[in-house]
Amino acid sequence: MNFINWRQGDTLPVWLLFSLLLLGLLSTSAVSANANEHKLGYVGATACQGCHQSEYNQWQQSDHFKAMQVASKDTVLGDFANTEVEFHDIKTRFHSENGQYKITTTNKKNQLETFDVPYTFGFYPLQQYLVDVGEGKLQAFNVAWDSRSEDEGGQRWYHLQPVEKITPEHPFFWQSHFQNWNSRCADCHSTDLQRNFSPKTNVFNTHFSELNVACESCHGPASQHITLAKRDELTADNNGFNSVLPAVKNFAFTMGNPIAHADGEPNNSEINVCGRCHSLRTPLSHPFSDDIGKQSFVDDNRIEWIRAPFYHANGTINEEVFVLGSFMQSKMQHQGVTCSNCHNAHTGKVKIQGNGLCLQCHQAQTFNTPEHHHHTPDTDGAMCVNCHMPNKKYMGVDDRRDHSFSIPDLSFKTELSEPQSCLACHDKEDRQWRDKSQGVWGQGQTNAWKNAREHVQNVSAGGLAKAIAFIQDPNNSPLRQASLLADISQYRSQEGLNVVLNNLQSDDSLIRRAAVESLQMLSPLERWQVLKDKLAEPSQSVRFEMARLLTESAGQLSRADRTKLMPLLNEYREMLSLNGDSPITQLGIGRLAMNLGDLAGAERAYLTAHKIEPNYIPVLIQIAEFYRQQGQDENGAKYLAKALKVEPDNAQANHAFGLYKIRQKQYAQALSHLETGAHSSEAFPSFAYIYAVALDHQGHTDVAIEELTQAHKRWPNDVDVLSALISYSNKAGKSNEAKKYHVKLQALQNSPR
Repeated sequence: MNFINWRQGDTLPVWLLFSLLLLGLLSTSAVSANANEHKLGYVGATACQGCHQSEYNQWQQSDHFKAMQVASKDTVLGDFANTEVEFHDIKTRFHSENGQYKITTTNKKNQLETFDVPYTFGFYPLQQYLVDVGEGKLQAFNVAWDSRSEDEGGQRWYHLQPVEKITPEHPFFWQSHFQNWNSRCADCHSTDLQRNFSPKTNVFNTHFSELNVACESCHGPASQHITLAKRDELTADNNGFNSVLPAVKNFAFTMGNPIAHADGEPNNSEINVCGRCHSLRTPLSHPFSDDIGKQSFVDDNRIEWIRAPFYHANGTINEEVFVLGSFMQSKMQHQGVTCSNCHNAHTGKVKIQGNGLCLQCHQAQTFNTPEHHHHTPDTDGAMCVNCHMPNKKYMGVDDRRDHSFSIPDLSFKTELSEPQSCLACHDKEDRQWRDKSQGVWGQGQTNAWKNAREHVQNVSAGGLAKAIAFIQDPNNSPLRQASLLADISQYRSQEGLNVVLNNLQSDDSLIRRAAVESLQMLSPLERWQVLKDKLAEPSQSVRFEMARLLTESAGQLSRADRTKLMPLLNEYREMLSLNGDSPITQLGIGRLAMNLGDLAGAERAYLTAHKIEPNYIPVLIQIAEFYRQQGQDENGAKYLAKALKVEPDNAQANHAFGLYKIRQKQYAQALSHLETGAHSSEAFPSFAYIYAVALDHQGHTDVAIEELTQAHKRWPNDVDVLSALISYSNKAGKSNEAKKYHVKLQALQNSPR
């Protein structure tokens, strides 16, 4: 699923039935196939079958083939025998009539309604069902069928969000944007998708060449290839495709080295294809265009940095990031290992079961021995993946392994958030066992990435030096280097700026993109001075970041400089429009319009975002802020009130509503909302600072000091909190306390941060 920031969870990729009759049926539903209409010349998988029967047969075994199918007695795994379930106080009935599968449940108007189920989505270990709600929209229903065996706990209906109460007002209610197939799933689960979203009407007219991830999703449109084949004109230099997936590199052992190395230079062309869907990213161009494979996917997609909450502190996967972000952190990817070294390219399954897969490149005499793994051979503890690819469960039942191939943490610290390979099996062992095990294993290696990451996240003294050392080490993963570089803007120092400026010249586009992002430490005009001569940047993702950063500069530039900048901003608008069916993207379009002085365009984009997802908190807050700036504070307050109805404890909504109440001179209500915002686990230091200022303004200086003291413990390096503590301590006659905080502030300001 191609989620932008928010992710529901991974459902499996997608396939199309090939019968002309079925294609005719598909065209009458919410989506349609149009292989004969598309200019790029998509021909369908059946056209490949004649010459590539073996590959075609393998593909039919794959998750790609089986993941989305027309709902029928042969494809539906769930119990639709008039079965009723209840989750979150919502009753749902699964039934069928004359071969048509149906779901009767609560709709977004909180009314009972019956919907058709045209397609299944996924098959194992779970199967979802796509619901036709009209307006060209298919929704992924969030009560899924557990298709595992009864012995494994399966053969049951269950809710994909079991903890948080999901109401019709919730952003993850099944009819919301974040459960929409057209926008959130389809471009990675079908071939040659054309979403065809109309912002004016909030309606889709979605088309695709094939319903599934078929041959041309990876190889590109095949019409020219077939034409050349029929003429017997295929050559090594001209096979009819715009790009060619290279042969997998061979790995060979050398004398004295227990780890094999690639024969020749690494080639990431295969990763460029797989990465477009197996990563958490924002697409910046059509993923299946005729340019497929011409540049790295990190250039035409904005891959997510290695940050919380998507990743744990040690870099392993926490939330849905779809594998590649973890694999790009690994030493193996750095050395040229690619997807099909381990996975069959057409079935998607691993080539060898057990340790044999790893022993292709890791010498058995060294690594498949009790001396290495300290377990009885052929037991679970002796399996490479159980130590180096910790397992995590997604979507309730779907076990997936991390692909960073990390060294297990041997500290056995139960308080760590990331998966503990050893404790996954030995969770009941006592301290004596742990001490004994450390004697066998040793303490393990220091995780330099985790150490640097935590220091930078906390903006701690010495963190900048650790980050710089990590960024400058060529042996480290470029994605990890870039993720650190993108965050060092928090260290607003000349040393940090120098590192950023130097890395603007990097050969790696990930590093350049991160360097651009860190320029947010500069004022809008300073950013322009740095970037104005770099507008011809070749990487699309870097240009996107430049445009996003320079949007704020546009209103402050001379006419000549603004003219120079506009082509980049126009391209930025086009890249945003590619994902115009997302409320998040519409917010970006609105902010661009605001900075260009187009108030009508900004309002239109913000209201479009609200139309797409009426209950999305960031949209409601942004609309309120827009109307506040236009002198329509009461109009904006309506949206804040709605945000609080959707999520009463939301930090940003409470903070914004508190500020509104202050402007209305309703101070008691203001303090209540500001307090909720400041005390939230999602609060920013500024929320605590402003709450304290409001308390002091109302004569509660002592309470303000107490709040700031707690805020300082929470954010010890925040300058504003410390400055307020100094000011209010002096005001309250607590000069000794003020001096203590002043010393801390000076040390913080003078440290090489």
